[in-house]
Amino acid sequence: MPRSLKIILWLMFTLGFISGFAGLVFPNQSPLVESLPPDTYQSQRLHVFLFNLVGGGTTLLYFTEQKSKVSWRCSLYLLGSITFSLAAFFNQYLLAIILAVGLAVLVEFVRVRRYSFFPYDFFRNNILVAHKFHQAALLCLSLGLLIASFVMLNNHYLHIFYWPSLVLDDFFLGFSFPISLMTFSVIFSLGRKDDEKHIRVLREVSFWVINLGVIIFFIFIILQIDALQVAVAMLLFIDVLIVFFLFRYDSRKIEQENFLISGILFLVITSITGIMITLAETYMPVQEPRAWALLLKIHTYLALYGWNLSGLTVIIRYNEFPLKLHDLEIILTHWLVVAWLAPMGSLYTVFAVVALPGFGVLIWLILFSGTHHDKHPGSDTLIDSLTPRF
Repeated sequence: MPRSLKIILWLMFTLGFISGFAGLVFPNQSPLVESLPPDTYQSQRLHVFLFNLVGGGTTLLYFTEQKSKVSWRCSLYLLGSITFSLAAFFNQYLLAIILAVGLAVLVEFVRVRRYSFFPYDFFRNNILVAHKFHQAALLCLSLGLLIASFVMLNNHYLHIFYWPSLVLDDFFLGFSFPISLMTFSVIFSLGRKDDEKHIRVLREVSFWVINLGVIIFFIFIILQIDALQVAVAMLLFIDVLIVFFLFRYDSRKIEQENFLISGILFLVITSITGIMITLAETYMPVQEPRAWALLLKIHTYLALYGWNLSGLTVIIRYNEFPLKLHDLEIILTHWLVVAWLAPMGSLYTVFAVVALPGFGVLIWLILFSGTHHDKHPGSDTLIDSLTPRF
């Protein structure tokens, strides 16, 4: 990946992270505030959009096209997604709707060039699961943009439906899921035992459980069916454990493995905190608002800047391994900042003072540290395994 694009991604990731702490400085931004005035500039949108939609989406398109230089499509997406994020932040909904639809068309253009308009590959047994996850990531990104445009159109202009659980400020899942799917694609691309039937079956089952499970879970959130949310969350947690088993049992031993293991552990803990939140919302009234806000923040940071960032680390630098990184130091710093300093910092300023520069340094190390050596044999294999077979 070109250094110029890495610098832009570093800036987007860092600004997105910083915006999550706006509640410590500006009014009506605290996670303890249940409802916000309609004209409030809500930093939560930048917190989610700059990392997931801008940084993650741009990385996904660049990775899909597999070009040494940034294409006009990737550049246009980067510029459009930044403009969309700012339009949503400043409550310019008509402009945001137009941009969301345009970005969705652009993503679909890239997806169709790589795959096909209708995702026939999802139903073919001779297509690797890694390829299915890759196409699903692109499809999820375009659908997420279209759903976001519909939400803005309905909530601010048409007022046809009233779904209190479907607002732009909480559009966390819609733009984080594409990064998750791309990370799963990388994880499954490292598999070796293609000739073992039970491994192939578990991969296929994992693909469908993850994709259908998240869609169904999203629907249950919108409809506020709490008991079914718990059931689906438990199913997804079991599937995450299956993915972890498959990765440890079936993957090739390469440098990226440490970052992916760390990412899956982030995902496991995210699943547990997600179940805890769902159970608490369903069966236990909130007694301590600050403790509740802390749990929500832990869940958000583990998913957004833990699991997703681990996947992006491998995706962004996949063609540069082996890097001879100080894996343990970077991974421990990652856990320290994301699992402890950031959630605490969202509520207590003293932790934020440490978390903000710590995250900036962490992202810089992830994007730029290490020495470029000759490619490891596994690097070409990884690239080849993510190229569709027709």
